[in-house]
Amino acid sequence: MQTTNLEQQIEELFEAKTLPADAIKVVEEVIEALDSGKIRTAEKIGNEWKANSWVKKAILLYFRLRPVEKMEEGPFCDKVPLKVLPPPHNRIVPYSSVRKGSYIAPKVVIMAPSFVNIGAYVDEGSMIDSLVLVGSCAQVGKNVHIGAGTVIGGVLEPPNSTPVIIEDGAFVGGSCGIYEGCIVEKNAVIGAGTIITARTPIIDISSGEEHFGRVPENAVVVPGGRQKKVGDHELILQTPLIIKRRDPQVSAKLAMEDSLRVFE
Repeated sequence: MQTTNLEQQIEELFEAKTLPADAIKVVEEVIEALDSGKIRTAEKIGNEWKANSWVKKAILLYFRLRPVEKMEEGPFCDKVPLKVLPPPHNRIVPYSSVRKGSYIAPKVVIMAPSFVNIGAYVDEGSMIDSLVLVGSCAQVGKNVHIGAGTVIGGVLEPPNSTPVIIEDGAFVGGSCGIYEGCIVEKNAVIGAGTIITARTPIIDISSGEEHFGRVPENAVVVPGGRQKKVGDHELILQTPLIIKRRDPQVSAKLAMEDSLRVFE
């Protein structure tokens, strides 16, 4: 999709003190492109993910320009309508909510009640289990499993910030929290209950190396902790641990089950 002119228009609108009456038409063109997967809020360029700040600015403009309206889906009011996904390409269980301006690829399953926010991208073959939040602008790759009760945090502001990225083949267990633009690389496994933020140290127990904001490819991560002395107090700080590297030929679920029992 050719976006140069559209990008320039959005940048000008975002800086304008007064928005023209037809500004919503330009913004809605971006939202439609997001909705169909023609553009994304973040893209991988080489080995690095980069936020498309102008697309995120269009989402912010959308919130400014859209009125609060009654929704068709019940006694609810919002600025962003829900997305309509035609069958049979996906399975969206009732009582899940997927906002317009998010992209849901074919063969995605979303269990109820889950929520996918505007700007998010969920690629082909992924499973979003019950009670999952996929936040605004989060990017979920192909054949990813997001376990029940997990939060994939959204990063909409500031516009140049990279959102949370879950790359192809990753497995995120139940009741996890991935926040603040963290990247979970390909085929990584995140054990149930693991919380990761941009400043959470992730320690590789075999090498002692610490990772921040990024889970390496094929890493198997479980919740952990380490002692820290603060004044007269001995505290245990949450510190996820990389306990092994996954064999890509072994399913993520088996890798997780084996890793909980073997630490060598």
